Amino acid sequence: MGFKLHTVSAALLRLMGLVSVCLLLTPVWQRGLYATASLLVCVGAGCIVSLVATQVDLARRMQRSEPSVVTPTDREKLRNRALLDHAPVPLLFRSVDGTLHAANRAARKLFKTEDRLINPPAELLAALTEKRVSPEGRMIRLHSSADSRLRMYALSVGQGAGVGGIVEYLALTNVEAGLKAAEAQALRDLLQILSHEIMNSLTPIVSLSVTAEELFTDADKDASSPLIREALMTLRRRAEGLDKFVRGYRELARLPPPDLAPVELEVLLRETQTLFHARWGNGVPLELCLPFTRVLIRVDKVQIEQALLNILNNAAEACAGQPSPSVQIVAEVIDGAAVIIVRDNGMGLDPSLHEEIFHPFVSFKENGNGVGLSLARQIILGHGGALEVDAPEPEGPWSTAFRMRL
Repeated sequence: MGFKLHTVSAALLRLMGLVSVCLLLTPVWQRGLYATASLLVCVGAGCIVSLVATQVDLARRMQRSEPSVVTPTDREKLRNRALLDHAPVPLLFRSVDGTLHAANRAARKLFKTEDRLINPPAELLAALTEKRVSPEGRMIRLHSSADSRLRMYALSVGQGAGVGGIVEYLALTNVEAGLKAAEAQALRDLLQILSHEIMNSLTPIVSLSVTAEELFTDADKDASSPLIREALMTLRRRAEGLDKFVRGYRELARLPPPDLAPVELEVLLRETQTLFHARWGNGVPLELCLPFTRVLIRVDKVQIEQALLNILNNAAEACAGQPSPSVQIVAEVIDGAAVIIVRDNGMGLDPSLHEEIFHPFVSFKENGNGVGLSLARQIILGHGGALEVDAPEPEGPWSTAFRMRL
């Protein structure tokens, strides 16, 4: 307030000085005092310049100190923009003409643009143009603007219904840190399983080797022959078990990245049904329930077929001892995603084992190696999907159900 009074007073003084110059200039000029007149003109010009500068400075300070009038609509837009800019997830939207735009600060930083994406990454465009029923769960790799390293992002797409010229909303969630943590945990679990299984095989092998060596040095070799033969047979069985374990581990470790291509869901399931019947024949009937509409998914056909066969074989083995064994495949579209459910009428599975059953080399069957279901889940996860055990229906005919979401 004091600054304003001081500025106004100074402006009034300069204005009074300018008026005085104007009043004195004419008489001085008429009397021939040209030097004095020139001096008065300079003083007047200085007053004018100073007066204009004072007014401009006053206007600027008043504009900064007084709040601007913002309409409720503009206030809402500013609030929404601030919220979007504070979101750590890069957000994009696609307009009706197909152009991609950065919607917040994180997206502008990732794609190095202020608004429109001039050259969108090929990986992003490929993910958006995939002819699959659901945009959820797509995993793409993009270069980070911070260090130019490839990072894994989960892409989610929502429909904009054309409101405000927006047809799609896109969100890119950086899942690199989560994947690294999951990989570290998986490695720890795997090492624990490896050490447990190998030690379980090596300990009796070492013990039986010592026993066999002692029997060979026994003076009465004829009496020791049956014991030696039994020790060697046990050694062979344990060595074969260890070899089977190592082969199963190798199968898991050599899983290649999926080679994605468009596949009709019905064709995939019917071909899998043919392979299932080739092994089980009429001993375990397989019922196939397909959706009414044509569904196209983008998957690695060979890998998904293998995952399905592993699940189906597990289901057939679970119900093979029943009076009327039966396995069913139900394919449907739920929330825009392709879902495949494999059911059987076997003895069922304890709910506490629903997650443990997918662990590598964990099996609850007499001759199981614990690889089939673990490999199936690894394949589905590699496609950005999910595989889990469903809770059985209390009054339904099915005891176990595996749900695969692609």
